[in-house]
Amino acid sequence: MKKTLTLMTILVAFATMMSAQNVEAIEKTMSLGKQTGVYIEVEGGEKDDLKDMWKDYMKHFGKTKHNKKAKEYHTENVRIPVISSSNSVDLYAIFEEGRNQATAYVWAVSDGEFVDDSKGLQTFVQDYYIIARKQVINKEVKKQEKILKKLDKRMGKLIKKNTGYHMHIEKAENKIRKAEENIEKNLNDQDEMQAELIKQKELLDMIVEKLNNIGKN
Repeated sequence: MKKTLTLMTILVAFATMMSAQNVEAIEKTMSLGKQTGVYIEVEGGEKDDLKDMWKDYMKHFGKTKHNKKAKEYHTENVRIPVISSSNSVDLYAIFEEGRNQATAYVWAVSDGEFVDDSKGLQTFVQDYYIIARKQVINKEVKKQEKILKKLDKRMGKLIKKNTGYHMHIEKAENKIRKAEENIEKNLNDQDEMQAELIKQKELLDMIVEKLNNIGKN
């Protein structure tokens, strides 16, 4: 029951995190100058992964080009109703690496104007954030699964060794038990041999006595 409650707590916390707004407005310089856009910080994310996820995300809307000089990604003349219901939109994105996180900056241009403080743009980028965060967590899950697999393998080796040690002890105990039986038998054999030695000595003494008595009568 406790494990079930713990899992439920984690799922609720995760759902709460995902439903929270993680998109913030920002004024930042890009290829068209200093413009107002939005940004997200993805904890545990890497810049290259965020780039790939952004390109995959944008495939649903149009082709994304890479401006290497500006280190910027540009998706031109696409229809995204949540941002603009009547006009096509140009999207720009820049990605930066941080400490144990990566940041994505996004700008939207509609009808020749930068979208300023748009709930639609925030919703659009928030959906991307959820995809990115899920992938980061999934990547961490796979990493931890590999560690668990290695630990499980090491545990298996330790158990195998422990079984081997018990087998060695059992073999040693059998040898000791056999040696103790041999010692007891050896002592019995010595007693029997000692009795034969006494008899043989007595017989020898009798024969020697006979030999010595020859010619005395």
